[in-house]
Amino acid sequence: MNVLRIYFSAQWHDSASPCPWALCDDSGSVLQQGHSPLASMPATRDCIGIVAADRVLIFTTPRPPGNRRRWQAALPFIAEEHTLTDPEDIHATPAAAEPGTIAVSVMTKSWLKQIVSATTAAGLPLRRLIAESLMPVLPSDSWTLVWDGHDGFLRTSLTTGLALDSGNHEVPPQALLLSLTAAGTHAPRRIELRYIQSATQDSLPSWNLPVPLVLGETWDWQRAPISDATPNLLWGEFTPPMRLFDGLPRLRPALFILLAALAIEVIGTHIEWAMLAHEKNTLAQNVEHLFRGAFGDDSTLVDAPLQMQRNLASLRHAAGVADDTDFISMLDRATPSLGTSVHSLNYESGKLELDIKMAKAADFETLEKKLKNSGFRVRISDMHDQADGTQAKLALSLEGLR
Repeated sequence: MNVLRIYFSAQWHDSASPCPWALCDDSGSVLQQGHSPLASMPATRDCIGIVAADRVLIFTTPRPPGNRRRWQAALPFIAEEHTLTDPEDIHATPAAAEPGTIAVSVMTKSWLKQIVSATTAAGLPLRRLIAESLMPVLPSDSWTLVWDGHDGFLRTSLTTGLALDSGNHEVPPQALLLSLTAAGTHAPRRIELRYIQSATQDSLPSWNLPVPLVLGETWDWQRAPISDATPNLLWGEFTPPMRLFDGLPRLRPALFILLAALAIEVIGTHIEWAMLAHEKNTLAQNVEHLFRGAFGDDSTLVDAPLQMQRNLASLRHAAGVADDTDFISMLDRATPSLGTSVHSLNYESGKLELDIKMAKAADFETLEKKLKNSGFRVRISDMHDQADGTQAKLALSLEGLR
């Protein structure tokens, strides 16, 4: 996905002000670059604003007491001591620093509002705004100095950096000397100097510093990697609205696991269904085979289990043997459960229909359970209350018959 990087220097004032920009791909390669007003820049889904080091003041302070919401509200007043600016016009972004301290990045709120309004009007979705002083890679036990021969900035930790005042090839910036003095025992073992791409010098200056100065790669904000851990200055009231798929990359592993589990579940269900269907088909074939073996291959077969039971009943009757579906057999099985509550009954083709009257409707539930325990299929209908109880019709058949 392409990302548009926009560089906001101290010379930028409003939407009519031209500024440098670069359109980069996922690998950081620059596809296009230019210097124009915001409205003339290429459209893209994501924009990252890079603020020049001299427009962002970063300082560290002990973490204020109280809960997070309370001390965050106090940040503009804490920053007032460092900027001499009205707290109403201070935008302060906190970031973790040393244990018990926080690093605070301070910008002028009115200037930041201009950036947000101008990019919105130009249709550029500004998602992040970062300080250039926090972009250079920071080698272990080192500081990184970006320099053009006269001005630059210094990165001293993951969350701190500062703009440097004027200097030259012989005289180091005073802010650099003050920073080394203030660091004391925490001073770096070396300082990596990176010249800005447009600088005319390419050799180390002859500065007399208490730590070694080494030459690093040329600095180019267009191609420099941007860490996700770099504080986003679009914080608090300037936080961009969440987009629907912004969190998708973080959720991708969980989604893959979920999809894999779903696929396994679906495949397992289909395999189980196929096995059950095969088992059902095998049982049906066995029953059909048994039926035709008992009653002839020329028999018309519709419902093998039911036809088998009816044919067995016919054979019993022909042999003078009573069948379970006969009237006497069914009545004898049902009588212990029915008691004296039967008003009338009717029998036809293995089905026994009865008119029953009981004290209350709940008694029919008890009766139904008893009959089912005796092997009957029970259907209750036409239930209605009477003055002296509740009457209903019961249709009984054996479990094997429908």
